[in-house]
Amino acid sequence: MRRRNDPARERRLHRGPSPEWRGNRVFYVAVEGELTEPDYLAYLSRNFGPERQFIIHPLYKRNRLTPTQVVARALEQREELQGNDGRSGQLWALFDRDQHSDIPEAMRQARAGAVRVAFSHPSFDLWLLLHFSEVSGQQRGSSRIVHRKLRAYPGFEAFGAASDKSVSGSRAEALTGNHVVAIRRAKRLVDDCPTGACSSETGHARYCDPLRRDPSTDVWQLLVELGIATS
Repeated sequence: MRRRNDPARERRLHRGPSPEWRGNRVFYVAVEGELTEPDYLAYLSRNFGPERQFIIHPLYKRNRLTPTQVVARALEQREELQGNDGRSGQLWALFDRDQHSDIPEAMRQARAGAVRVAFSHPSFDLWLLLHFSEVSGQQRGSSRIVHRKLRAYPGFEAFGAASDKSVSGSRAEALTGNHVVAIRRAKRLVDDCPTGACSSETGHARYCDPLRRDPSTDVWQLLVELGIATS
């Protein structure tokens, strides 16, 4: 039996029917980290959920997950739902390039399990930066330049310093109203994919190596599915 303060403890769904499910689309989003992505998903739910009628349940563990573990957590959620009063919803996996070696396998498992993937290269933090500026040039799996540029914007002055990567308060406020331009910039990165075969309209080519999508982020696709923006 796990104690309440067990660092391996997962965030679980509440059990049993609840009025919050009525008329809402439900998204289960498995993520690598325990702070930045869950904070951002909470921001989306708080600012757009009531009007767009969606609920996001972030799925994560303390001490982070690898890409294949993120996909496995999403697939585990499907098994939980099948035995949990018939509820269903979209399954998503958010993970980063960083220096992970299991990304191709994570992509394969996600395709096989019908889990939508929002992959970011070099990291999710690129998506935050796109709210404020264009990004170009290979990052090679490092977020150093992304963080340096992001810290130039109000609210993010200390982002990444001393493990401070929350997205709440003034940082969340700074993002508000900028999602449309962030989506436009993210789509432009897809159109500029080195393979020459990818586009924001048709998606990534099946043979496109995700490790070559540098820089890129597909978090914008989640916002389109949520109804926050159009494609």
